[in-house]
Amino acid sequence: MKRTIIFLIFCFNFLTHSSGQIKLGLKAGLNFSKVKNRSHDDFTNKTNFNTGLVTNFKLDKKFILDLEGLFSAKGFNSILIPSGTTATNLYYLTLPVLLEYKATNKFYFQMGPELNLLVGAKMKNSTTNISVSDNYNNFDITVAGGLGYNILKSINLETRYSYGLSQIRKTPEIFGAQYNRTFQLNLIYFFR
Repeated sequence: MKRTIIFLIFCFNFLTHSSGQIKLGLKAGLNFSKVKNRSHDDFTNKTNFNTGLVTNFKLDKKFILDLEGLFSAKGFNSILIPSGTTATNLYYLTLPVLLEYKATNKFYFQMGPELNLLVGAKMKNSTTNISVSDNYNNFDITVAGGLGYNILKSINLETRYSYGLSQIRKTPEIFGAQYNRTFQLNLIYFFR
């Protein structure tokens, strides 16, 4: 209990003394995702969405630490015989920790790890609409990199690519190893 109180006091003190160095914002955008399978490549892109909160900590004039908490819908389309095209949606709580480098006043680059926590998975086609959460691992680690552009003082446009490092299926020996691949296009609104 004593450690928790000391930690909370430290966090409050840090936030109050560096409030000019912190920006909070809302983020929303599109995910264009699929899985990479080493045994075959019959998976196609699925368009979904992501949304959540963004916190920027200014480290100096050129570097920013970007912490996000997002709800991100990923997944893929495949062919399931005899049902035809089958959409698999993977729902994640995504926690990126990215280092941003401001190349100019308008453009910035970002790179870092993302931890994805699976909160649900659904498979849907013309005859089926079922949960398949038990078929997927609870965690997915990815490396993300992107480019951002400051449109207005409080609005940014970002593109990002996430490259999955973790095998997402629980049974890779049956379906082959599968890895998430996601391209994102987002708008961010920062509060003044």
